[in-house]
Amino acid sequence: MPQETTKYRGEKVAREDNIDIDMISILQSIGRGISNALSFLTSAIKNYFLLISVLVGASIAVSYVVYKTTKPYYTSSMTLVLANIRNEFIEDQLDKLSDMIDDDNFETVANRLDITADAARQVKEMKFINLDQDRIDEDSVLTGSPFRIELTIYEPLLFESLEPAITNYLENNRYFARQKSIKQKQVENLISKLKEEISSIDSMKTNVSEPKGPVGGFVYGQPIDPTNLYRESITMYKEQVELESDLEKLANVEIVTGFTPRLRPTGPSLIRYLAISGLVGLLLGIIVAINLENKKRKKTGLA
Repeated sequence: MPQETTKYRGEKVAREDNIDIDMISILQSIGRGISNALSFLTSAIKNYFLLISVLVGASIAVSYVVYKTTKPYYTSSMTLVLANIRNEFIEDQLDKLSDMIDDDNFETVANRLDITADAARQVKEMKFINLDQDRIDEDSVLTGSPFRIELTIYEPLLFESLEPAITNYLENNRYFARQKSIKQKQVENLISKLKEEISSIDSMKTNVSEPKGPVGGFVYGQPIDPTNLYRESITMYKEQVELESDLEKLANVEIVTGFTPRLRPTGPSLIRYLAISGLVGLLLGIIVAINLENKKRKKTGLA
């Protein structure tokens, strides 16, 4: 029994030694492969350095020409807030407008924003950003939250006219307009009712202060107190003023901060153009150099 155990242990150690040897061989093979590849790459770059330089220079030159012929654009943003309306409704409406801009459907864009077709052609891109998206739970609905509209245009002077154009476009949505009309009618009816009540109380105050008959009076069996009449009149008037203030601010969408005027273009960026084109030219040159070096070695029998 001890002899069998010793034999088993010996075989196990032998297998482990073989595994270690195999791993070392594999790692050595990988190392040689990487070393050969780096040597081949270095040789290809060295032998065809001039060709690679020409391709990099040509790529940069083409990129510069494209940059000079690309129309400069300007990007700015404005922040708006909703009046108890789900943000996804506004987002959907703006996404549709953005799709029209991406499709170059300038006539429809001009019609929706109530601007000229020439002005609509100056709009390059529009984005919608919810500012409180990360502050709510995943299963919650974002309502009445501020959001940002990021607009990219070719003519910076149009920011001033596009600000009210976009706001009116959102405000004149049929659903939003109907909700606003309903609320406006409710507030106007309350104001009208308060005015009638105030007028009635004013008449009662006049009768109490300037009686034409016997002094004294009763309301619902209770004596009239002039102090209560004045207090009630002031309370109602305050309610009327607050409602009239709400009526003036009755809007589904309000601007928090408008578009910032831009003097310098946002893009295109010359540095970015040259960097990307230079990298593309370098990669293309290396690929061409590797292919030429490989063909060269095959002809000379070195491959």
